[in-house]
Amino acid sequence: MLFAITDIETTGSHASGNSIIEIGICLHDGEKVIREFETLLDPGKRIPSFITALTGINDEMVNSAPTFDQVADTLEEIFSDAVFVAHNVNFDYSFIREEFAALGRQFNRPRLCTMRFARKAFPGLTSYGLGSVCKWLSIENETAHRALSDARAAMTLFEKSLEVLNHEELQKMINKNSGEIFLPPNLDKKEFTNIPEKPGVYYLLNEHHKPIYIGKAKNLKKRVRQHFTTHPESQRMQAFMKEIFHVNYELTGTELIALLLEDAEIRKHWPPYNNAQKRKPAKVHVVKYVDQSGFSRLAMQVSNKIVASHKAFSSNSAAKNWLMNLSKEFGIDMRFLGIGMFDLFAEIPDVDHHNDLVERALDELARREPSFMIQDVGRHQDEVSFVLVKNGQLKGYAFLPNENLTLEWIETALNPLPPTEMNASIIANINEHYRGYRRMEQVTSSYEC
Repeated sequence: MLFAITDIETTGSHASGNSIIEIGICLHDGEKVIREFETLLDPGKRIPSFITALTGINDEMVNSAPTFDQVADTLEEIFSDAVFVAHNVNFDYSFIREEFAALGRQFNRPRLCTMRFARKAFPGLTSYGLGSVCKWLSIENETAHRALSDARAAMTLFEKSLEVLNHEELQKMINKNSGEIFLPPNLDKKEFTNIPEKPGVYYLLNEHHKPIYIGKAKNLKKRVRQHFTTHPESQRMQAFMKEIFHVNYELTGTELIALLLEDAEIRKHWPPYNNAQKRKPAKVHVVKYVDQSGFSRLAMQVSNKIVASHKAFSSNSAAKNWLMNLSKEFGIDMRFLGIGMFDLFAEIPDVDHHNDLVERALDELARREPSFMIQDVGRHQDEVSFVLVKNGQLKGYAFLPNENLTLEWIETALNPLPPTEMNASIIANINEHYRGYRRMEQVTSSYEC
């Protein structure tokens, strides 16, 4: 088996929009190096000053260097029949694959990551960056951040790891079907392996165990894997992968509970890589207040935050129509609902009678909001799940053994969820389309002792 231990220097941190400026390869037969290759490459663009400061490679040095297409045949010859090896292999691999793709040529080789290989061979180190692990193992790297020197250092690390691990372990890591090659370099394979193929919420954590992304899935393992195999060449994905150190999860039994819990957890932790839930559209809220004369009034308030309102609408016109219908049905003076012109000569209603009308109207409308409970499968066969909604408000979810249940017990066991625009929308959609739930009056009679 041949191993093409490779390092590259580039104009930037991601393959999309950047180019290789130097490549170094040590072709290894499992016992010794049988060939070395190195060259500067003309990227066809200026080299950023911070790259020059890091590598020492400047525009003048690459002006007379070959372009990638001029060395592509040589590289293909070296990489043919060889395992592509690099430290944080997906970075180097994505650049070379992108360069070949620009030439209309496919590049598809088995891969091995020396960072993950070293993590398996030498567990417990505080860092597995090439510089850190080389220092810990006393591996000399004469000119760090130059391609061939870094490739030689990775080669020595590869050899030292081989002394600790047997070839069976090596073959497992190379096996494309193992999925390990797609994992972030800092993530322990066992954490990924232990993820079940069940519905739930997953947490991608940084080295301090803080969530950087939270998601939900019908199949947790499949969804987490998709994160590691989608657009690996993008700048965002390269940065994302480097920050992932741990994966945690919580089983939910159903996709509905996963959706509700995901929303609550994102709003609790605000992970930096969750963007969708951060874009909160403004809503028109109907709020109640008491004026200086003691009259209860309703008013429209526009906000993109959670507001203690009686009703929320997506537009001013919808909110105004609701208030007008409220006025007609319950005989409430429109002037106190913020939708009628103030008339100096109009009779002012009795304050107590008016306030009583408003309270009775709001109570009646709240009573009309749907109340129901959804019972479904639990996290395992010996339990069932419940989602409870009262008067249009999500109260929470619970997991309980499927025996001798009472409504009081279910309510006591609820995991409460805060009101959000997302779960309000989910509940409204369930009420309109879902036919598998029972209304609260049915639930109450079903779960009475």
